[in-house]
Amino acid sequence: MEKDKTIFDFLGNVFCMYGITTALLILFALLFGESAKEISGMFWLGNEGIPLEVLAEFLLTSFLITGIQYLFFSEKVFRHMSVNWRTICMLGSILIITSLAIWRFAWFPINMWQPWVYFLLSFLISVAISIGVMYLKTKAEDRRLKEGLERMQKKWKEEETGEEE
Repeated sequence: MEKDKTIFDFLGNVFCMYGITTALLILFALLFGESAKEISGMFWLGNEGIPLEVLAEFLLTSFLITGIQYLFFSEKVFRHMSVNWRTICMLGSILIITSLAIWRFAWFPINMWQPWVYFLLSFLISVAISIGVMYLKTKAEDRRLKEGLERMQKKWKEEETGEEE
């Protein structure tokens, strides 16, 4: 049974997501800022930095995405939906929220196909990395639980043989 989430868990996830996306935004600004400053509202400062409005927009988007994650993995709301369907619906919702943010905040021109390809590619890479991290985390937890079970079985066996003597 999973522990109840608190506002601190939620905020921790928001700021973790915000920190990662901001770090990536800084990297992209350093690498592509000068060439993208005429095209993208995110990079109008070139490689000099990220506009405060864009940082606030990313913070808002981080709140919305974290809210969607909590909603889809809440046992109270989607208890009858399988984990795979929850994940698929959550990723679709995140894609919609992010696409709406791109449109609303003019992060890049919506009529150019190249930025959309890069966005979708980065989204898919992020999803693949997340799946990989979750797989490794689950594998490590399974190994730890298996080792704990083996220790307990060994202890029970020792107690059993100790009692028979």
